[in-house]
Amino acid sequence: MKRKLNYIVALLLLAGATGFTGCKKLLEEEPSSFVSPGDFFKNENQCIAALNGCYMPLNSIYISDLIIPLEGSTDLAFLNSSQLDAKFEISPANPGMGDNVWTACYNGVMYCNAAIDGIEKATIPADRKPPLKAEGVVLRALYYYILTSTFNDVPYYTQNVNSLTALNEVMKLGRMSATETRDKLIKELQEYAPKLPQARTSEVPQNRVSAAMAYMLIGKMALWNKQYQVCADAMEAIRKVYGQLAQYPLQDTWFRNKNTPESIFEVQYTWSATGLKKTTNVAAFFTPTKASGTSTYDGVNIPELGTKANPFNSVTPTEYFMKLYDYADPRREMILAYSYNGAYFKRPMQNNGTGKAWMGPKFWCPAMDNIADGNNQKVFRYADALLMLAEAANETGDAGLALQCLNEVKGRAYDALKLPAYPGKTEFFEEVKKERARELMGEYGRKWDLVRWGVFYKAVSETAGAEYEVIKNNLRPYHEYYPIPDKEVLRSGGILTNPAYK
Repeated sequence: MKRKLNYIVALLLLAGATGFTGCKKLLEEEPSSFVSPGDFFKNENQCIAALNGCYMPLNSIYISDLIIPLEGSTDLAFLNSSQLDAKFEISPANPGMGDNVWTACYNGVMYCNAAIDGIEKATIPADRKPPLKAEGVVLRALYYYILTSTFNDVPYYTQNVNSLTALNEVMKLGRMSATETRDKLIKELQEYAPKLPQARTSEVPQNRVSAAMAYMLIGKMALWNKQYQVCADAMEAIRKVYGQLAQYPLQDTWFRNKNTPESIFEVQYTWSATGLKKTTNVAAFFTPTKASGTSTYDGVNIPELGTKANPFNSVTPTEYFMKLYDYADPRREMILAYSYNGAYFKRPMQNNGTGKAWMGPKFWCPAMDNIADGNNQKVFRYADALLMLAEAANETGDAGLALQCLNEVKGRAYDALKLPAYPGKTEFFEEVKKERARELMGEYGRKWDLVRWGVFYKAVSETAGAEYEVIKNNLRPYHEYYPIPDKEVLRSGGILTNPAYK
């Protein structure tokens, strides 16, 4: 059975790795030979093995390809690079990271659909099915959250593609309203969140998804759809589990500190001199330049980073972002780096004498090997949930709750940063926008925040565009969403379109 199980998994992964075209080829051969749930979902371990596969595409998504457009090409930072995404030279023919995100996310959707269908039909006790199915439901929702945030309206399907008929149906799907897709996902997540562990993710074996992850996705998609009370209710469910933010050390937000108690979801990576490696190159875009063969980074000795690192041209924080921080805010020297261990970097000084910062140690990876780092990528954590609740409560008119949540995040950093009183709805919302920048930079969300607030083009034009000529020349309003890659448009027979890019 183990040998056959491995064969089935390998074929399923091969189908996903080659996209729908590869899937079609395999299905034409004899689909029943390797996708039949009766041959696979015989016990709970096999169900878990199928769910494990649902996590795999995330390691192809949460990498530098995604963090550069979401964080390094916004109002907070820019990247002087030849990358299409950093220069906004994307189009349906040259979709930049959109090509990878589309393929990886729909691979993830395909794995989740197959796992959910298999668990429903599995020969295991009925009471074990709901939590297993819930895990697949949450991961599927994550892939659709990424897709709708990146492309807006996308094809939505939940059926298991285990036959040519099912495949043909899926390939004929056009764009579905992102709002409608989110509404469906929110409803499904509300049903399944209670079936997951009501615990912090760090307390769940192997850091698998917990109920908090489901509630985060509910909240994220509810904010997109302006369903503020739905978001608030979901964030309150997380508060019951996570408690006061002050109990979680600020330094645990660093990427090198993995699966800490504040974490709600992290994409797992590992690196060691011996053994298996699963790495990103994100840190290579967020580390100061270094002298070859030394541990000297822009004139500062940083022994823990080692001598083997080979950073790329680094993401550069904008003047707007650097000015957001109070000098007493400890996050300033974590997310930005003017100096380290008392020594100042050589990066050119500005007229105000503060200097142009590098991205800070939050993103650095000790003992990085060439461009490879083993940091986990932080996707959701509790401070984000509190800021979402502050935003939602502000919209629903609960000024007291909004102020409490915002000040909980500010106070964890430095008590004197707290707002003494509620300043009014508009002023409070502007402060939430700034606080999300101060707290969450680098956590795969800034561009999506700007888009859902309706300020992406204006904000990026006035900040990064003011400092980086390429963005000023290339940025257009339609860049708030990525185009569907031309190859996918052709594969759909023209059902999928990119009207904004014509």
